[in-house]
Amino acid sequence: MSSHDSLAVFAALAAELQQEPDEVLTSRAIVTRMRELVPEADEVSLTIRTARGHTTLASSGSLAEEADSFQYELGEGPCVEISDSGGWLRSGDVGTDARYPRWGPKAAELGVGSLLAVAVADADVPLGSLNVYSSHAGAFADRDVVDLALVYAVHATTALSSARRTTTLQTAISSRHVIGMAQGIAMERYGIDQHQSFELLRRLSSTTNVKLRDVAAQIVETRAIPQNRTDEQADD
Repeated sequence: MSSHDSLAVFAALAAELQQEPDEVLTSRAIVTRMRELVPEADEVSLTIRTARGHTTLASSGSLAEEADSFQYELGEGPCVEISDSGGWLRSGDVGTDARYPRWGPKAAELGVGSLLAVAVADADVPLGSLNVYSSHAGAFADRDVVDLALVYAVHATTALSSARRTTTLQTAISSRHVIGMAQGIAMERYGIDQHQSFELLRRLSSTTNVKLRDVAAQIVETRAIPQNRTDEQADD
């Protein structure tokens, strides 16, 4: 592929990814296009770091999902390593790769021959990794293929970060709406003002150890307010 053709392909991919409205759809598009773009790719997955560890946000098949899961379970493997450190990593024969004595044989049993993992990073902060699996040993040896994956990962990062911001904003707006509806129910029920109604919800959230939005959603759904210290709170 010529430089001009590559630029055209990536411009089209970037435009397509930016059109996806949320994180889930964007993630699916990212792995689908990566599989189509990278030679020798049989399956692709997207690993994301979370507060609880690593998770697969999207995958093109069960093999990639299972191979990812083994890495998370064992705390060993290219996608775990790259998700935490950034950069890229290739294993041309996972079953005999001395770097992964526990994960490698398990992945080979699944049918994995080679793996290329490239970082998904926002402002040099690793978010996760794109993992490209091949059933054949020796895959992804061409440096041009690695460079192709690295360039694509930049576009994927931009799209994913944008989708995350959109999803977060939509969630925040939805939460505010639900909380406002619950406040209205409390105000009507107890003859209290907006501030008092919010304090009532906040205290219910604290005493029941349930998130404020979930408390509000329960009130909106049932049209009833939990009786846990409610009368005392309403009189405050």
